[in-house]
Amino acid sequence: MPWRRQPAHSAELLAHWASLGQALGRDTPAWRKEGRRLVLSWARWPRAYHDTTHLWACLRHWHAVQDQQPAALDNPHAVALALWYHDAIYWPWSKHNEERSADWASRFILGQGLPATLAQTVHQHILDTRHTPGPLTGDAQWVVDIDLAILGQSDAVYRQFERNVRREYFFVRWPRYVAGRSAVLQGFLDRPRIYGTELLSQRHEAQARTNLSHALEALTEGRLYGPETK
Repeated sequence: MPWRRQPAHSAELLAHWASLGQALGRDTPAWRKEGRRLVLSWARWPRAYHDTTHLWACLRHWHAVQDQQPAALDNPHAVALALWYHDAIYWPWSKHNEERSADWASRFILGQGLPATLAQTVHQHILDTRHTPGPLTGDAQWVVDIDLAILGQSDAVYRQFERNVRREYFFVRWPRYVAGRSAVLQGFLDRPRIYGTELLSQRHEAQARTNLSHALEALTEGRLYGPETK
């Protein structure tokens, strides 16, 4: 089922995409068409969390890093592109979303005549959002931390996040969902640090651990964190 309503934050997203194209010297009809294609892809069913609202939140974090720590990112354009594409393809039942999204990004970047090194960097950043444990450095850590910023938001925002994740996994029966989601939450809690960058760690680490603990406790009691929506 394709999207049926105007995607949230469409105007802001397309303005950001146009600005990115200008910065890269590629503000062309083909570039603008790709932006519209991306926005529509991010708005497709059955997305409830991994949608244009999440994309816009990631880009706002990118802007905040640029404003507060201007020299933090080695290649801010590569980070922005990785955020744009990191869930461009998203089917909850697939294990290949990141790989396919990364391939899409590479094809477009190369097709625009941009450097192969940029395509390779963006491709790897997107693969890093699989969030497998292991050390990351530099811009890769920023991409991953920005993607995970939702974990450290307010209690109300995080509760809605958990409800939306469950909506995306509507096809998974409740007992299996509890087991799988609990393992994901516990995996983050078991890490020495959820956020590798000092800025996001200071801002979100404590709240993220509180949110994750409460969500895990709710699941062990057989309920979703927030109004029950099995």
